[in-house]
Amino acid sequence: MSDALEPGIYSDVAEGDYHADPSAPSLSASIAKIMCNRSPLHAWERHPRLNPDYRPAEESKFDRGTAAHALLLEGSDRCAVIDADSWRTNAAKDERDAARAEGRVPLLAHEHEEACWMVEAVRRQLDALEVYPPLFTDGGPEQTLVWDERGVRCRARLDWLRDNRQTIDDLKTTGGSADPREWARRRLWDMGADVQVAMNLRGVKALTGVEAEFRFCVVENQAPYGLSVVSLAPSALELANAKVDWALDTWRECIDTDTWPSYPPEVAYADVPPWEEMRWLEAHPFVKEAA
Repeated sequence: MSDALEPGIYSDVAEGDYHADPSAPSLSASIAKIMCNRSPLHAWERHPRLNPDYRPAEESKFDRGTAAHALLLEGSDRCAVIDADSWRTNAAKDERDAARAEGRVPLLAHEHEEACWMVEAVRRQLDALEVYPPLFTDGGPEQTLVWDERGVRCRARLDWLRDNRQTIDDLKTTGGSADPREWARRRLWDMGADVQVAMNLRGVKALTGVEAEFRFCVVENQAPYGLSVVSLAPSALELANAKVDWALDTWRECIDTDTWPSYPPEVAYADVPPWEEMRWLEAHPFVKEAA
C-alpha cells in the first residue's frame, strides 16, 4: 500500500492499512469526533501518524456486532472459523493470530454460529423494509475515500457506497435499543455519529459532485436482533457540518503550528443546569428559593 494515497475512492484498502492512515497525516471521521467531543490533544494521542507511542487497541473478546458486520457486508470469506471451544490453547491462539494477520475476523465455531443467526435475522428484516433504494444493494463494502478540503487531507471508510454514489449505508450494532426514537435521542450524539455522516457526505461530494443520502441501519446485538433505519434531519446535518468545519480549521491550525491544546487553561465555573434545579424543586417542593 502506498504511503500516501492520492484523492480518490478505493475499494482495495485493507482495514488495518486504513486505520494506520495511508494518506498521512489525514483527518478521519473518528479523529474529528474526538476533536469535537474531547480536545485536539486527545485527537493527537489517538492518531497513528502523530503519536509516536500510538498502539492500536486489540479487542480479544467476542464482538457479535463486528462478526455480523463482516459476514453481512463482506461475505463468509472475511471470517476465519477456528475449530476450538475457547482461545485457551496455544494452537487456537496461533490460528487466531494468523487470521488477524491475513485481515480476517477470527471466530470460534459457536461464535460464528451466533453471528450467522444475527445476520439471518437482519437479512429478513432488510427484505421487509419499505425503503428505497434497498439498503446494502448495488454497491460495494468498505470503500475508502481520500480528499482535500479547506487545506486538509481527509479520509473516510464507508460501510457501503452505492455504485451510483447517491447512497451511503452504515451498519451500527447496539447492546441497547434500536428503537429509532431511543437511539437517535441519545446514542447517536454520544458516539459522534452525526460527525461521521457529515464527513462521509462531504467526501463523496468532493470526489464525485454527488449530493448523497446517508442511512444508519441500527441493529440490536441480542435476539430478536431488532432493526431500524435512521437518517439525519436537515437541522441535525447543519449542526454536524458546523462541527466538521470547526474540526477542519482546528486540525489545519494544529498541524501548521504543531500545537495540540487540551481543555481550557483557566478556571471553569459550573452553572446550575435547568434539569438539576427542577430535580431539586420537585424533591423539596416546600423549600423556598433563596432570596
